[in-house]
Amino acid sequence: AKPQRNFDHPLFTSMRTYIIYLGLSSISSKSTAFISIPRHHHRRGLAPSHLKFFWLSSNASMGNYGGDTMTIPSSSDKLNDQLADLDLSRISKFAKKGGDVLFGYIEKSQAESSSPSFGRFLDAGTGSHSLRWIASVIHREHLLTDSLGDAAPLVSLESYSAITADEVMMRRVIEEAESLGIADKGDVLIGNWKDGVDKNGNIEFDSDAGGKKLLLEGREFDTILADYLVGAVDGFSPYFQDLIIQRLVPHLAPGGRLYIIGLQPIPDNVQGDADVFCRITKVRDACIKLANHRCYREYPVDWIERHVRRAGLRVVETRQYPIRYDHATMLRQINVGRSKLKLFPSKGLADEMGKVLDSLEKESKEVTAKQADGRITLGFDYVVVAERPRES
Repeated sequence: AKPQRNFDHPLFTSMRTYIIYLGLSSISSKSTAFISIPRHHHRRGLAPSHLKFFWLSSNASMGNYGGDTMTIPSSSDKLNDQLADLDLSRISKFAKKGGDVLFGYIEKSQAESSSPSFGRFLDAGTGSHSLRWIASVIHREHLLTDSLGDAAPLVSLESYSAITADEVMMRRVIEEAESLGIADKGDVLIGNWKDGVDKNGNIEFDSDAGGKKLLLEGREFDTILADYLVGAVDGFSPYFQDLIIQRLVPHLAPGGRLYIIGLQPIPDNVQGDADVFCRITKVRDACIKLANHRCYREYPVDWIERHVRRAGLRVVETRQYPIRYDHATMLRQINVGRSKLKLFPSKGLADEMGKVLDSLEKESKEVTAKQADGRITLGFDYVVVAERPRES
């Protein structure tokens, strides 16, 4: 197809026209067929809502084409109709610059890499938040058409797989994927990364020998996301944290990237008003344990970097983002503790712990009320960008 731009007819001044010579029995061999694509669609790389197909006989003039035309509906019509039926308000923030700081950095880092697309994508510890971000990547082109002001990068992915060890979370994520119109773009699986790893840390891919096939055995991805995965491991696979990154590496393609999001552990205590949140987290965790449940255990960024290198990956970059807590954020953690009281071994203990939680709620409200913006600063989230070396 050869683009022609020098014709004066309005058809050609409003369209970018491709001349295609077709060997069709219904069209003279001396006829010329045209497919016209609106200019703005061509620039953006989008399919037009309709393509105009027409042909000229050999004696027709360019100034008076006078040919037959027919409209060919584009597949984008169906897609736009489907998107119009979806509520994408939950994911629209990801298409705005600064809408999500952590995922915004991941998008920027990927866009600046040698492979701007996330390609085959693995969410190694999925949840509603990361699944919504994945949906925003899949629908990014559509979201950017509706965004105002500074827009996020135009990123993409080829397919996705999302893993969780929790059946309740799996059902929630599947429902989320269906409601966001991405269920057919990937899969949501339940599994535990610890399965198949022996006591020495060796991964036993032994399905060829008749053993049970391991989670994602034989599958490889261009990008892997570990969104607070290391911190969550203790709730499902205690004492496996030192091997989780090593377990993911066989699924990362050479040259592929692993993005690790984590929370720097909250200190036991600090000076000043922020200490109230340190005490909230300790009481919350005590409630979880008294309910006979396991707590998550976060790991510091330097621990993550050490284990990334031990797994044979290269640390590309690390970013830290200070956390600002308002009263509502602290109240959510207090309410986690309250939700466990009914599982305490005695009502008396539950009643007394309830009083402690009530006192912390009151104190947190007083502390945040004193701040100019109603927030305290404590600790930070981090993103570690790791890359698997290309094989020689």
